[in-house]
Amino acid sequence: MNSAAILFAWEQIGLADKALEQAREYALGRFAFGRSIASYQAIKHKLAKMYVKNTLARSNAYYGAWALNAGASDLAVAAATSRVAAIQASLFAAEENIQTHGGMGFTWEFDCQFYYRRAKLLSLAVGSEKQWQGRLVDGLAASA
Repeated sequence: MNSAAILFAWEQIGLADKALEQAREYALGRFAFGRSIASYQAIKHKLAKMYVKNTLARSNAYYGAWALNAGASDLAVAAATSRVAAIQASLFAAEENIQTHGGMGFTWEFDCQFYYRRAKLLSLAVGSEKQWQGRLVDGLAASA
């Protein structure tokens, strides 16, 4: 179960990165009131938060991959940490991607809806976020 959690975390990070890339490209190319919407503070903050969450999830996934490869004693904690961070990053990125696209984000012409549906599916693939948070707490309590 731990190895599956870590592998799913990497897939979710890829999804989150692609959603961030798509939101960034759209924001740079979409103009409102004579300037790119990427120049507005609200969009800048969305993109910055997406980037930070993606980077944090990637760091946790590297930790999980290392623990899996090394057979570390804290593998359960590493897997749970990477899973929770990846779930949060992918769902956040998919939702913010839709928000950045505005009304177009809900249409079938854009892939935003695909990333959102995939993020929701992956968030439940080998247990929900709450289940992995519980595993994380149990692992931390056992190691204390």
